[in-house]
Amino acid sequence: MTRYLARLCLAFLFAQAHAAAPTVLLVDSYHAGYAWSQAWRGALMRTLGSSVQFSYIELDSKRQPRDQLEPRAEQVLSQVRRQRPDLVVVADDAALRFVGTRLAGSKTPVVYLGINQNPRHYLQDHAANVTGVLERPLIRRNVNLMRQMVPGIQRVLLLFDNDLTSEVLQEELFGRASSLQDGSVQIDLVRAIDYADWQRQVSQAGSRYQAIWTGLYQTLRDSNGKVVADSEVIAWTAANSKLPLFAFWDFAIGPDKAIGGLVLSGSDQGSLAAGLVRQILFQRRQPGSLFPLNGGNGRLLFSRGALQRFGLTLPPAWAGQVQLIE
Repeated sequence: MTRYLARLCLAFLFAQAHAAAPTVLLVDSYHAGYAWSQAWRGALMRTLGSSVQFSYIELDSKRQPRDQLEPRAEQVLSQVRRQRPDLVVVADDAALRFVGTRLAGSKTPVVYLGINQNPRHYLQDHAANVTGVLERPLIRRNVNLMRQMVPGIQRVLLLFDNDLTSEVLQEELFGRASSLQDGSVQIDLVRAIDYADWQRQVSQAGSRYQAIWTGLYQTLRDSNGKVVADSEVIAWTAANSKLPLFAFWDFAIGPDKAIGGLVLSGSDQGSLAAGLVRQILFQRRQPGSLFPLNGGNGRLLFSRGALQRFGLTLPPAWAGQVQLIE
């Protein structure tokens, strides 16, 4: 009987401790199966562990039409009102724009991550309950580094889909232009309107450019209006590009993908966001007192198989700085 009571007490104490753990709602701009989303979510949850109870909801903005984002955001906000989480994480621009802005100025702390636009574009000055992590693709540094692998680069193509994130990136990094001059190199950004346009841009790039950087490609649709699987897009691009193919994000690199580059990762975003969440929930810091973080300096990541396929070698000066995958 005594042992039974002891076990019962332990179970009760465990349940009480678990119930006392703060609740965090993760609001994903995209969908659970997207590699970027898996990376930031996994890193954030591993970092915080069992100290937090998580729930998750997605806007699915890469597969749903834009006019569905407002109704979907209303569903998310309804869940926030029902659940009353201790903190909300909004991942990437759509989640901040459609959900985070409506929680700004409330009593609910909000932490954003993966934000390409200047957060002030979305938030008012009174948003003292909001902070987060910025994401800035390292375009100029990427191009300058890869010139060491492909001598003679004078003009390069950055190829993106026509998603909200791609639009934001162009506005933030290029202003109203579609090209910029970085020393002796012209950098052109093209947003393909659909998969056929993407394929056309890749096929014709050899006549104008010396290298391609693949950006985002997860919203490209075929002639029937169906979203083409991102794995199919990157595999086709790698197989059909006559030019060296580089990337800005780690999910685009592999033996049947891009060669590599100075890349950002969702894992870094999730880990940094987790640190902010910990300070807010367990150190009682006010979000407004925590300055937004830069998402990192990137890392040199390359695929052995892709290097071999494109006939490129890494500069000896990079020894010890590069992570290689198959």
